[in-house]
Amino acid sequence: MSKEVLMFEEKMPAYTIAATDVPPRATFKLKLTRLYKGSIPALLNARCRFTYIWDFEKNTGLAHLISIDHCPVNIVLHTMGVEGALDFMSDIAPKTFDINGEEVIINKVILNIDPDTNERKAAILFHKNGECIETTENY
Repeated sequence: MSKEVLMFEEKMPAYTIAATDVPPRATFKLKLTRLYKGSIPALLNARCRFTYIWDFEKNTGLAHLISIDHCPVNIVLHTMGVEGALDFMSDIAPKTFDINGEEVIINKVILNIDPDTNERKAAILFHKNGECIETTENY
């Protein structure tokens, strides 16, 4: 590597997400209205309540799916490690939850927040193998 390239790389700042549109913490609701995969939705129009906290200096954070249709699930979502993005995913084994009196298996939860626009989208993979995927309309 040439000396000029080394000098250029040393001057480049570390990439950080601008905190202009995205607050460092928030609690909000998203509705899963789109059947992305599968023939029958596991939960029709599921209303999901999320919360997250984000450290813009360290580019890391944590999120939770608090509830679905007001039924507590408390699923932790970890950062996916995508530079410049607020992307979270659960790492639970498929787990059964009682939602609206029905047993529902949740395989995985994904939450994405656009750092430029604060647009939020989510997906949940249902059943043991995730054969049913429901998402927000914008996913």
